Amino acid sequence: MYPTAKPAFFTCWRHPIAAIAAAIVLAGCAGTPAQKTTDALPDDPNALVLGAEVALQRGQYLEASKAYVKAAQAANDETLAEQATKIAYEHHQWSLVLAGAERWLQLNQTNEEARRFAAFAALHLYQIDRAAEHLGFLLDTAFINPPAGFLALLPQLGDEGSAAAATAVLQKLVLKYPDLTEAHYALGRAALQSDNFALALEHAQKARELGPYWAPAGLLLAQVQLARGENDAALATAKTVVDHDSQDSYRLEYALMKLQAGRDEEGRKDLEALTAGDSGAIAERALADIDFQLGNRDVAATRYSNLVSNGRFVYESLFYLGAIAETRDATDEAIQIYTRVTGGDLAMAAQSRVARLKARKEGVDAGLKHLEEFASTRPQYTLDAITARAALLSSNGDATGAIALLDNALKTYPDSAELRFARVFQLEDADKVDEAVSALRQLVADRPGDPLASNALGYTLVDRTSKSREGLKLIEQALAQTPDNGAVLDSMGWALHRVKRNEEALTYLQHAKRRINDPEVDVHLYDVLLALGRKDEALELLKEASQRYPENEDLQARLKSLPN
Repeated sequence: MYPTAKPAFFTCWRHPIAAIAAAIVLAGCAGTPAQKTTDALPDDPNALVLGAEVALQRGQYLEASKAYVKAAQAANDETLAEQATKIAYEHHQWSLVLAGAERWLQLNQTNEEARRFAAFAALHLYQIDRAAEHLGFLLDTAFINPPAGFLALLPQLGDEGSAAAATAVLQKLVLKYPDLTEAHYALGRAALQSDNFALALEHAQKARELGPYWAPAGLLLAQVQLARGENDAALATAKTVVDHDSQDSYRLEYALMKLQAGRDEEGRKDLEALTAGDSGAIAERALADIDFQLGNRDVAATRYSNLVSNGRFVYESLFYLGAIAETRDATDEAIQIYTRVTGGDLAMAAQSRVARLKARKEGVDAGLKHLEEFASTRPQYTLDAITARAALLSSNGDATGAIALLDNALKTYPDSAELRFARVFQLEDADKVDEAVSALRQLVADRPGDPLASNALGYTLVDRTSKSREGLKLIEQALAQTPDNGAVLDSMGWALHRVKRNEEALTYLQHAKRRINDPEVDVHLYDVLLALGRKDEALELLKEASQRYPENEDLQARLKSLPN
């Protein structure tokens, strides 16, 4: 966020001429902002703010945020602390957001906005105790009551942090409210999203017990049962909800569960009936998605086009219309449609596809330029666009350029876990394993308890080094937090294979295959089946997977190595 006017404190300092001179000196050495630290900045708040404004205009966001936060720490001005926090937040400087927000709270302990910034910055940094402390304060003070607070905070936790972070925080918060339906509901939903079905079931059942007639609790329990493969129990639970309250939104969810449980004809019939009601657009979108997945592209295109014409689910519908055009090799049409997806959850996926298609048609630079221009007017996608540009470079054979791009971006956004993980993956692809391991060890140290970091380091140690037993322990830690995550299950299976525990490995890999569709799981399953002497099963799996993923090099290499 860029300030539209100078803060009120700006004119109240005694030496404006000296302040301006100091700011000019600061601006004059702003060419390499990432090399400076907050301690190297001047101490006068006026000078710091002037220098920060110059840095912002030059796109030197880390230096601007540092200067603003230092100014806030030097001045007893709540407006300045607020400005510093918001500038840092706007530019993804999470450590500085936290520092600014906590300075803001020193000046006004009851400010709810400052608490939110502090909590969400802590979530981004995976500082669970700190996030829980600030969120606990909000639950007590910022809402009509704690039940309303849990329901309001739940989607915000998902937007600001990973599902694992949200789950870890809610596990702490629920201890304070053991008899609150909404607390257990929030934790159950977060646990479901973080692939911890046992934890989700425990708290969904508790929410249902505390609120037997509250429909969201019943539907959550049904969703958890469905995720666990308990289809009959899930549909029975959902039916009791609909029988008690037959509003369209609940009937819609019940219909979608029928589809997920394999009752396609019944579920589709229910959706068709709902297209005329209040949830008609949602039902129409669901039917369009089903037709798209089944390959009924003409029917799906008609449904998506109708949604766009009616102004409903526009971005999502445009994305799939672009995908349909792409499958028909209508490249120009696909680019035109994808380009219109400028918001929503699929915006970055759509723009990445535009970049890939432009790179194929006009060269890599055209794709890179598209991503850069898209993010330049939409700062919320800045980091996503950087990782997309790196992926585009790498996929076109320039791993060195991808790593250099990420290295440079991390000078401006050192707190970005997304950029740090993306850099690790590029290092691995470039066979710079020692550097990747070193970077991952630092991530695990900086984000203790983050299952994504533990799994990534564990898998790299297992797959690319001789340290399989250390890797196995790290993967076990990740699996304890997210025991139903397909990627972590695959890591566990591969780690067990590496230490010659192939029967156990097979169980984990089969579970992973049920959870995710990924050729790497098939590669690992093939190798484990061979190690167990089950050659016929291994060969059948390899041939089937090779047909599904014809471009996967590992599968094709194994297929070619088979004797004629």
